[in-house]
Amino acid sequence: MARLIIQLGRSRIILSFIVVLGLILGYLSYSGMDEPVVETDAGTVTSKEELEALKNFSIDFSILNNETYKGLEIFGENPVDPGITGERINPFAPL
Repeated sequence: MARLIIQLGRSRIILSFIVVLGLILGYLSYSGMDEPVVETDAGTVTSKEELEALKNFSIDFSILNNETYKGLEIFGENPVDPGITGERINPFAPL
């Protein structure tokens, strides 16, 4: 009987330890202990070096001359016909 009480006491201690450890880790995870988010300014002016890197930029369109690409077929209606729209005032109303 004494063994059972000791085992129950140990399991409660271990369970309590796991719960407390989970709460601490959850708090640290959601409290901002991670890397701070760096906001970039969208209106930054590019430097001349960055513009010079784009000077020799080219796009390889050779994939468009591939026979496999040319063999692709269009299935269905093109352009897609949107059908009848705008009849229902409230689209979430029951039918």
